[in-house]
Amino acid sequence: MSLSFAHKVNLFITNENDNLEIYSYFANGKPCINCEFTVKSEDKVIFKNKLNNEGIFLYKPTSKDIEITIDAGSGHIAQQKVTVDNIKHEEKKEHVKEEKKIEYIKIILGLVTIFLLFFLLKRFKK
Repeated sequence: MSLSFAHKVNLFITNENDNLEIYSYFANGKPCINCEFTVKSEDKVIFKNKLNNEGIFLYKPTSKDIEITIDAGSGHIAQQKVTVDNIKHEEKKEHVKEEKKIEYIKIILGLVTIFLLFFLLKRFKK
């Protein structure tokens, strides 16, 4: 696993009571606390602010097609284009749980690959 993967910034957006819930977190599951974010429409900045201590901000969209960019500093950036009519109606906890499941699968596949390499090397070494 590379060091840059440990600091990967994830961005998750849901539609909560006519607001967009912007949620950003790192690969280890910790929220992107006080990270700056920008909302653009047609390449024009329409809103800038910071996420709270839980890595969340509720935004009331004023445009149909927007792009949200999270800047966690040190070049760690996440972007997502959103059409407000097509926002996912998925629970944030479910999304994080699913991403962690995918991470575990990747780790298991990596370990199985390493095991198979050693097994094959030992077999051909004889």
